[in-house]
Amino acid sequence: MTHVVHLSSVHYPFDPRIFHKQLQTLSAAGYRTTLLVHHDESIVRENVDVRSVGDVETRLERWRNLPTLFRAARAEDADVYHVHDPELLPIGLALSLTTDAKVVYDVHEDYADAIRVREWIPDAVKPILQRAFPAVQAALTRPLDLVVTADDSTREKLASRTSTPVETIRNLPKVAGIETDRADLERSHEHVLAYVGGLDRERGLLDMLTVTARLREAGLDVGLWLLGSFQNEEIEREARRYMDETGISEHVRLFGYVDYDEIFSSLSAADIGLLLVDEERFERNVPTKFFEYLYCGLPVVLTEVPSLEPYADSDYCVSVPEGDLERATTEIERLLEDADTRRAMSDAGREAVVSEYSWEVERDRLLAAYAQLVGTPGTDDVVGPTDETARSDDT
Repeated sequence: MTHVVHLSSVHYPFDPRIFHKQLQTLSAAGYRTTLLVHHDESIVRENVDVRSVGDVETRLERWRNLPTLFRAARAEDADVYHVHDPELLPIGLALSLTTDAKVVYDVHEDYADAIRVREWIPDAVKPILQRAFPAVQAALTRPLDLVVTADDSTREKLASRTSTPVETIRNLPKVAGIETDRADLERSHEHVLAYVGGLDRERGLLDMLTVTARLREAGLDVGLWLLGSFQNEEIEREARRYMDETGISEHVRLFGYVDYDEIFSSLSAADIGLLLVDEERFERNVPTKFFEYLYCGLPVVLTEVPSLEPYADSDYCVSVPEGDLERATTEIERLLEDADTRRAMSDAGREAVVSEYSWEVERDRLLAAYAQLVGTPGTDDVVGPTDETARSDDT
């Protein structure tokens, strides 16, 4: 059986792109699948062998543990290694040079853009890293067998710098078998705005809070659901201070991290999805939450960001200039007061995802890429039933 090992030092073990989409797709196609990741235990879940390489709490601990991750990967003796973080590129290079396996590097976003908003990187260093990173990244990919990106813009930039084949496999929502209704999720407001993802300034946290406060000042019974975790303590303190000052704390529901399978039923109980993100931050990186909102039947109010221009159809979303919170508030108020328009936008958005913008469209690209690398497993290779029991041989 063809053995595929995915590695991540940064992502949560059950990350939507890595675990729920790629690994489950490969497993269902007959590959033996393993995920090496930081976690508190090793388990088998949905036919994927999730192997812990230890639990870490800080970035420094994570980096110090990279040699352990490399040794664990070598010990798997895989046919394909698929690395998901730029800090793992040296490991990918080492695996390519010291094994007969194929090595894939997965670029989740334009990391040169992301450097600008990494708060742990000193401001004086950021311009240097932004200029240097693309060249270093490209050089480290040249000995590898395949590079995968989540959007065409990143693919084009990287393909111009490396001789390694680069394929786009978009990070669209996996909708097959996903339930979008749940009776036990109660609403305490007439209208509910929703957001899913990390909570920080670049993803519009403070703008969403401001809009919610303004809508309530206008007399609308509006609540805000935030499905995600604060990205750092500073933004959490600032957000909570603003909520207290404006009196909206009891009208903002903080869900924290929500498992992928639960996101859709939670979103479906809301009325509008918010995407008031930083234009520069999302110039090339397409936010997956846009498509998740649409599949859940939510009209979307979003910032005019370049990455979403090919998808932002007025049939199911409303675009506003970045920072124009007066316009955003007005558009949201208009939609909340017009149930017929929301219904029409809801139907159009869901249909767009089902027909064009779902993982079910993208998975064939992943399988075709793997088939070119190592061939297609036979049907006799399909693994057995799911076993979520913990392994006794934790790494």
